[in-house]
This record gives sequence, structure tokens and C-alpha cells, in this order.
Amino acid sequence: MYYMKSAAIVIMLLAVPAAVSAGEIKTEIFYPSAITAIAESAGEIGLWVEDGRAEKVLGRAVDGEYLVPASDIATSLYAHMASSLKEGGYRVVPYSSEMANGLLIRIHAINYAATREMIKSKVEVKVALEAKMNVSTISRTYRASVEEQFALSPSGKENGTIIGSALTTAAASVLADIQLTNATQPEGENAEH
Repeated sequence: MYYMKSAAIVIMLLAVPAAVSAGEIKTEIFYPSAITAIAESAGEIGLWVEDGRAEKVLGRAVDGEYLVPASDIATSLYAHMASSLKEGGYRVVPYSSEMANGLLIRIHAINYAATREMIKSKVEVKVALEAKMNVSTISRTYRASVEEQFALSPSGKENGTIIGSALTTAAASVLADIQLTNATQPEGENAEH
């Protein structure tokens, strides 16, 4: 009887650290260095990016561990989009809900799904961003899906790169739409879209 209790205690003690430490991989997001080209423009834009997801887990890796962001995704996406806007000639200013050229981006979803067949892994990342210009009453949702195959399991950097690629694809759609909206507005006026 004593040995059964001891064995049960040992098994529980061995299982507890595995349950606490296993299961999570902190993933840094890597955005492509080739940022979406925006046609030259002039003017200022207030940009704000927020993460509206209730669950911060990105998905499960091939090995079953949960992928979680190593840093704030809204902050990194803001930096990536601001850089792209600046390269396109925009001056990025602090966001205010009262400014006409304010752009609010809300991250609705980042879904990472991985499967394995024999020695190959397939990863698909789906992203949904909602964007709203302050001059408009309409918000639009931009979706992107990126899929890649890997020999064996993708590395942490490869996971971060495919997530960054999906975020960049959705963000590029937002910026292309904003560019078209700004290009069709008469100088000094803001039309609703």
C-alpha cells in the first residue's frame, strides 16, 4: 500500500512540471523586408492599431504546442504599416478620433493551423483586419491567407515569418484601399467611402 501511494505521488510530481512548462512557444513575428509599395503621396495620416482578439494564442504548432506572440502584435504591425506609409510619402502623426485622416486598424483574427503528413508539414495562417477611416461610417474587413510547406517542422523563425507574411498581405490591402480613397479626394476635402 505504501509503495502504491509513493508511486502515485512520484507520477504526479513528474506530470506537474510537464503540464506547467510544456505547451507554449513564444513566437517573434517577422515582417517581410520588401514592404508593399504605395504610390507617392503627400499628406498626413493618423494610424492606430489595436488587437481585438479575445484569445492571444495564434494556434498550435505541428508538435501540438501553442504558439503565442513573444511581443505585442499590434505594436509590431503599427511599426510595419507606419514604415510603409512613410515610404509612400505620408507623414504619420499621432492618431486622434477627431482627425479626418485617422485610420483605425483592429486585428480581428490570426489563425495558425499546422498539419503533418509523413515528413512534411503544412502551415496555413489566416488573418482578418478591420479598417476604418475617421471620415467614414463604414469599416471594412480585409482577409488574407498564406500557406507554406516545410520539410519536418517549421522553425520558430519560419513560423514568425509566415505569420508576418499573412499580416503584411492583409495590411497591404488596407493601404492600397486607403491610397485609392485618398487619390480620389479633391485637395483639402475628405470624401466618405
